[in-house]
Amino acid sequence: MESSVLEIIKARIHEKHQGDEKQLDVIFSPEKRILVEAPAGYGKTHTMVSRIAYLIASNEIPSPKRLLALTFSVNAAYKIKKDVSKNIPVLLDGIGKEIKIKDKTYVSNYHGFCRKILKKYGQKLHPSLLNLDTLQSIDDSDTSNLMQFFKSLSLEDAELLSEFNISVKDIKGKKLSEKIERYNEIVISELLPKGAIPFNAIITLTIKLFKDFPNILSFYQNYYTTLLIDEFQDTNILSYWLLHYLIIDKTNVIFLGDSLQRIYGFIGAIPNLLKHAKDKFKLKVIALDKNYRFESNSNMLQLDKIIRQNALTPFANPDSLKSEVEFAIYDEQSTEALEVVKKTLVTLQNDQESNLAILVKQRGPNVDLIIETFKHNKIPFFYGLFTDEDANYINFNRKCLYEFIELIKDRKRITKKLGKAHTKKIREIFSDDNTALIQAMFELLDVFWLRLFIDYSFLTDEDRINLVKDTFEHNGLKQFMEFLDSKIVISTVHAAKGLEWDYVILPDMEQDLFPNWFGLCGKCKNSLDCNILVNKDNENKFLEELSVFYVAVTRARKKVSFSASELQLTKYNPKKKNISCFMKLPGMELSPEM
Repeated sequence: MESSVLEIIKARIHEKHQGDEKQLDVIFSPEKRILVEAPAGYGKTHTMVSRIAYLIASNEIPSPKRLLALTFSVNAAYKIKKDVSKNIPVLLDGIGKEIKIKDKTYVSNYHGFCRKILKKYGQKLHPSLLNLDTLQSIDDSDTSNLMQFFKSLSLEDAELLSEFNISVKDIKGKKLSEKIERYNEIVISELLPKGAIPFNAIITLTIKLFKDFPNILSFYQNYYTTLLIDEFQDTNILSYWLLHYLIIDKTNVIFLGDSLQRIYGFIGAIPNLLKHAKDKFKLKVIALDKNYRFESNSNMLQLDKIIRQNALTPFANPDSLKSEVEFAIYDEQSTEALEVVKKTLVTLQNDQESNLAILVKQRGPNVDLIIETFKHNKIPFFYGLFTDEDANYINFNRKCLYEFIELIKDRKRITKKLGKAHTKKIREIFSDDNTALIQAMFELLDVFWLRLFIDYSFLTDEDRINLVKDTFEHNGLKQFMEFLDSKIVISTVHAAKGLEWDYVILPDMEQDLFPNWFGLCGKCKNSLDCNILVNKDNENKFLEELSVFYVAVTRARKKVSFSASELQLTKYNPKKKNISCFMKLPGMELSPEM
């Protein structure tokens, strides 16, 4: 590559990044292995795209298709795919490095990547893997269900499948390494012949393929010269094992993540993974340090810094950070509910082009009263109070997956007609269920099929099939809340991760609710006044709950406000509660109105 051409690329990148030194450090770093600490709103995606373009232009990546980009969530993977497809050709335009369709970077989530490998080579393990797209994905966590659907399965084998699933969530590495071989054997001998495959097996069978056929592993190790891993903090143990196979001495590595956005520990995200990977893969750490989301909003900018500082020095404020935070305390929950509704209406009236989310840690009688108040006043909103472990939410996604697989068995293309047929079938299945959750899922399913042909028109038919399957397999319909027409969304924080609204209200900022009893409050020794003392015994729990709080706050583009009640609704009688310890973080100056 001529130096003049590289200078053109560098000039374009410098202009794009407006002198952000940390972003430019990432983009032009000569290091083969870097870990980018990238908080929400710090320009991670722009930086990542420019880094890829520069590596292609400088021949560090011989061809765009020699870069493998992986991420935890389906939604994030396809957003990266869209950004890469749109922006890299612009940066490389006119320098002899134009990207052809066949040369495009492969971007997927972990399961999507493994599915691609199994479709190509899986017949070496079992012939049914040739038709992987038509295999039904099953839940292997419930022993009794497994034995009900697979009559030849022994109790011992059903229990092993279930225990393996639980061990993934509980991050039991030793137990998994002892059981993975037998787990794969059971899947191959008992489940694949019956047209079924568990979710975890898509990765474990790929690992088995790599172990049993070193030539296949060697091909992928040498073909992908560069690995880019986004949302690295959410990686689970099976995905981490997969990375260990793919990364060899000569592999270029780019990990992007933020330890303070790790909120999926309850489904297996590995704690302290960024630190572990830094040591394991000898990564140079570069931390992005400029918040673009809040650069013109000093209060939100300072609040972001305060929460992040508390992850380093809990309840200390060495930099004397200050943020004026709107926080209202009410006598009891019915008053708070009414004021939340009024606050919502006033906010949207004052900024008529905006939208707003009311985010809570979990469902319960307190948020139920807020919902009833919205309904009583005939104010429309979207019901997003589902979690990754909600049985009805999971079941809806699984039904969607099953019916989609049935529909594509005799087809190779996804059309709008197929989408309509799928939606019609799902509505028939749940026609007798009028619960708020199912009605909300119907809305999300409609939006999902609509956006598939708008935002992902650039995908091949194979990629679209994978996107649909990945979405349903990962229970990912919640991620399409960002495309709803509704101005008001009431959601759990976990369902809202990765999404943004102009305004966010966090009610119920009280003891036992945020943080909740199971997360931190139940074991706190300072429950009388909620002035928590963080020590070695509770530090991990504190950081887990602070991460959820941080994700909630950073869903707001313009402003976040908080409220609480002195009397909290419980299963039996209202009880007097303290305000949340998170409202006492040093530097937060609480104000009733702003």
